[in-house]
Amino acid sequence: MIRHLFSLVALALITTIPALAQEDDIDAAMKKAMENANKPASKADMKKLEQQAKADIDQAEAENKAEEAKQKAAARAVVDAKGPTSFPGWTPLVPQFTPSGPPARKLVEGEPKIIQIGTSPLSPEALCDAWDKFKNEKFSHERGGSEINRNADLYVSFRNSQDNATVKLEAERKAGAKVTHVTISSPLPVPSPAAAQGD
Repeated sequence: MIRHLFSLVALALITTIPALAQEDDIDAAMKKAMENANKPASKADMKKLEQQAKADIDQAEAENKAEEAKQKAAARAVVDAKGPTSFPGWTPLVPQFTPSGPPARKLVEGEPKIIQIGTSPLSPEALCDAWDKFKNEKFSHERGGSEINRNADLYVSFRNSQDNATVKLEAERKAGAKVTHVTISSPLPVPSPAAAQGD
C-alpha cells in the first residue's frame, strides 16, 4: 500500500514539474518583452523612426497633390472642350429673366459647370415658387437657402433620375434692392481617370 502511494506521488511530481517549467519559460518571455517595451529607444532608432515617418508623410502629400492636379486638369479639359453649351431641354423657365449673356462653360470652385447669370424683378421666393411648379416624380427636387435681415439667398434644384442631369436656380437679393440676381447652373460630367486612360 505504501509503495502504491509512493508511486502515485512520484507520478504526480513527474507530470507537474514540466508544466511548471513551461509556465516559468512563458513568464520569463513575457517579462523580457515588457522590459523591451518599456526600454527607451536609442537616439539612432528614434532618428530612423522620424525619418521613416517623414518619408511616409511626404509620399502621401505628393500622391495627394498629383491626384488633385489630375482632377483639376480633367475639369479644365471639360471646360475647354468644344461642344454644346446648353442646359438640359427640360430646364424650367425663369420668369422675367434678363440674361447678362449666353450660357458659358466655367469652373466653379473646381467643378466644371454650364453657367448663365442675369436678373429678374421678381423676388427670390417668387422665382423659387415658379420653379417648384415643375416638380414631378421623374425628378428629385431640393429647395433651400436663407433669409436673414431681409437678405434672401434661395435655391431650387432638380435632378433627372434617368441620366443624373442636374439644374439649379440660385436667386439672391440684398435688403432694399429692386432686382434679384439669378444664377442658373448645370454640372458637366468629368470622365474618371481610368476612363480617360482607356481612351
